[in-house]
Amino acid sequence: MKSAFLIITEDPDEIVELGRQIAMENPARYSDAMIARLWKKYADCVSGKEEFSATVYSAIYCQALYGTSIPEYVCYDFPHRTHEEKMNYVSWFSRYAYMTHLNCVKDLHFLDNKFEAYTLLKPYYRRDAMLLAGESDYPEFCDFAAKHKSIFVKPVNLELAEGVHRLEIDDGTDLHETFRSLLAEARAITSFEIRRPILHQLILEEFIVPSKAISQFNPSEMSLLRVTTVAVHGKIHFFYPCFRMMCGDGKTQCGEVYSMDALIDAETGVVTTVGMSGIAGEELYHPVSGVKIKGFVMPEWEALKTMLTDAAGQFPTLRYIGWDVVHTDHGWVIIEGNTNGEFFFQLCAGHGVKNEFEQLIGFKFNMPAGLRWDAILQGGEGENR
Repeated sequence: MKSAFLIITEDPDEIVELGRQIAMENPARYSDAMIARLWKKYADCVSGKEEFSATVYSAIYCQALYGTSIPEYVCYDFPHRTHEEKMNYVSWFSRYAYMTHLNCVKDLHFLDNKFEAYTLLKPYYRRDAMLLAGESDYPEFCDFAAKHKSIFVKPVNLELAEGVHRLEIDDGTDLHETFRSLLAEARAITSFEIRRPILHQLILEEFIVPSKAISQFNPSEMSLLRVTTVAVHGKIHFFYPCFRMMCGDGKTQCGEVYSMDALIDAETGVVTTVGMSGIAGEELYHPVSGVKIKGFVMPEWEALKTMLTDAAGQFPTLRYIGWDVVHTDHGWVIIEGNTNGEFFFQLCAGHGVKNEFEQLIGFKFNMPAGLRWDAILQGGEGENR
């Protein structure tokens, strides 16, 4: 039986060996299919299979000890961090300790269900949307498709952009066949990552057209902001707002795999860092458009903060919300709110924010030294709840 504790070490060879042992203990969790997915994603970042294996085993060790996901291990440069530095990162798993403290579990559905969130926050979404749940929704779908030729499709209660895609309607589109295909898509939803009960419903949204100020970075994909609100003693704080720029072509290369982030000053709306990616490194200029990143001033910044202060105020029992927003010709709009948003902005900060965050919220989370996260999670339920 495996120990609930793990040796704390900074020796690279020991870390690799301990990670290898953990992987062998958990063949279902660290399956060949999972390793193959990682190789596809990170092959360009390593010199070959040997370095890749060492990286994966080291990441598995850190996942067990610090609760980081494997992408976080890469993004946060853990190979060059001390134990104390690693402990100051809010990790994939440790964030749930803070979310449980700040957010009332029975009220998470307000935002976790994307259509419920749309209904509650419609004035801030500023676009049409409909719920596709079954056969009876066909007439509404036909009306929706008649009004909107470009539609954003999302599973109603997943995250991490799982199952998200764009649907184009034209004169040759067979609406009945498209509707049947969407129903089949909803019924077939599964997730390796997400552990919420799956509702097998879709939300269809009018496609958002970003303003020229935002689309100049990449006209082919919609870049966005993640602005985190933290409510403490009735005051809304904006914690490390971040500009997430997409770097794909919108077709063969798209989504968050091809993205980079930059920090935004919460007071002024000025982008304060270069663009950063855990895979591609740092960029002063956007790789698609050549537009300079650092120093860019977000449009209507005070209006955005007012909107999110009002929106966050609608949910007094959800005191931590990661808002995805984008600027349009009609002002800022909410894409969605996340009740367990990741702390990926630590990549841009260059350090962990655990101590700073705990000081802000007045709550401290401590783990016994060396305790394994899988012991806490009773064998683990994947990389999300």
